[in-house]
Amino acid sequence: MTAAKSSAPGMMFIALILVPWLVATWFYSADRVVWECHLDFEMLVTSSDQRVERTLGSYSQFFYGNNLGFSRISGRKVHVLKNHQTRVHNFYRFMDFKYVQAGPYLKNKITKITRKQGDTLSDDQELAFMSVPGEDVYDQVLKLGPNTYSFGRLGMPRQICQGRQGWLMPRLR
Repeated sequence: MTAAKSSAPGMMFIALILVPWLVATWFYSADRVVWECHLDFEMLVTSSDQRVERTLGSYSQFFYGNNLGFSRISGRKVHVLKNHQTRVHNFYRFMDFKYVQAGPYLKNKITKITRKQGDTLSDDQELAFMSVPGEDVYDQVLKLGPNTYSFGRLGMPRQICQGRQGWLMPRLR
């Protein structure tokens, strides 16, 4: 009976040490989305031969704690030709990527692009935020608050991202 009484404090001590680690591991598991970035955008391009191209869309990125993530882009691209004819194309695409921190930049490497049903935009037409698989894309990172960042790419609108503090870029203080 004395052996049982003396092991109870030891078991309590072990439980007090292990339980917080188990909770933290479950709460901050690597397969959960730790950062999300969302952006609605409109781009207007006018060429020298008076053709107009207008793109309206929505772009989102989701970063997992294991340096993997995916992006989704959807919207509509409208071409107004010289003779005032209009062509409308819809796009719905998902991109899988790997990411690493590279100083004040975030380096994404696109691993796969998936077109979804209803995507009528041909592959030869350029689309904002799209890269080919295998290409490295660098985003500049600016810290806005304790758990909010702004991501920007040259010539593209900035994205506002929010997530758990310290997960993605703990060195940017």
